[in-house]
Amino acid sequence: MKKDIKNLTLKELEGFFLSLNEPKYRAKEVFKAIYREKKENFDDITTLSKDLRKKLDDIFYITCFKEISRKDSKDDSTKFLFELKDGKLIESVIIRNKNKQGKRWQTACISTQAGCSLGCRFCATGQMGLLRNLEAGEIVEQFLQLDKKEPISNIVFMGMGEPLLNYENLKKTVEILSDENGRAMGRRRMTCSTAGIIPMIYKLTDEIPSINLAISLHSAIQEKRNQLMPGLKNMPLSELKKALIYYTNKTGNTITIEYLLINGINDSETDAKKLIDFLNGIKFVKVNLIHYNKVPFAKFEESKKELTFERILLQAGIRATIRLSKGTDVSAACGQLATTNQ
Repeated sequence: MKKDIKNLTLKELEGFFLSLNEPKYRAKEVFKAIYREKKENFDDITTLSKDLRKKLDDIFYITCFKEISRKDSKDDSTKFLFELKDGKLIESVIIRNKNKQGKRWQTACISTQAGCSLGCRFCATGQMGLLRNLEAGEIVEQFLQLDKKEPISNIVFMGMGEPLLNYENLKKTVEILSDENGRAMGRRRMTCSTAGIIPMIYKLTDEIPSINLAISLHSAIQEKRNQLMPGLKNMPLSELKKALIYYTNKTGNTITIEYLLINGINDSETDAKKLIDFLNGIKFVKVNLIHYNKVPFAKFEESKKELTFERILLQAGIRATIRLSKGTDVSAACGQLATTNQ
């Protein structure tokens, strides 16, 4: 059975070519062809001999996705549905942005798992359960598919699944996409968005400290967080805070706290003050207050106190903004990704 060549880092690919008694610089040629020149067939990599291209084609494949559908939203986002080799389905999103000066850039929201095991009450993906982890090549391929359609300038690992529960493949993806011989995507342009897998936050800090970190918090009150995010009951907020302090102290990076405001659940003045208490002592931090996006099974409602909640944080000296969700009309916004036929 053929293997996905995108599962290999440059170092691993060099080892493969050496095993064929080929010079290891061949690996750089292949990296350049796949990640810069966007080749999808070995026959098109004409810097390699025909015999070598045949050997590669016998062992590996490059393109591994089938696009099933895409949906364009009114606010200039696009959601893609991809089918994997084994028939599993995943979703990826392009979010198009423009600042006041007219500068445009595209962010790719990329999945790391098919489904998710955490079961967060407000998230459609969590209700699917975990089908399986994605391989590094499958995570990389999402980027390549989106980048083929239009240049991607930023990556957020926050599509379907919990990235830190697929840590080794996340780490490998970062290494592959940031390699200077390939796509050379800056690690500062990558963000890992996690629900807060504490041991892996320490691991990420030590091993891939240059990527950004976003934490889906949604409540700084332990009992409420347990109810909203039942898969994290063994990840206490007190220990999560220690991990975040470790991350900011060691990396100097700013942590983004994602806080989904839900009417009557986590949007009171008490909730805001508890959040302020939680953030106290974390050196570099900002808060994204997220507008609740409805999903079919959840009976939550959007908060009526977004501006009040934001004002309380700002008055306490916390950097906070209300983030406008994109892609809600095509179920591409935060918490809405799910492949219903799975």
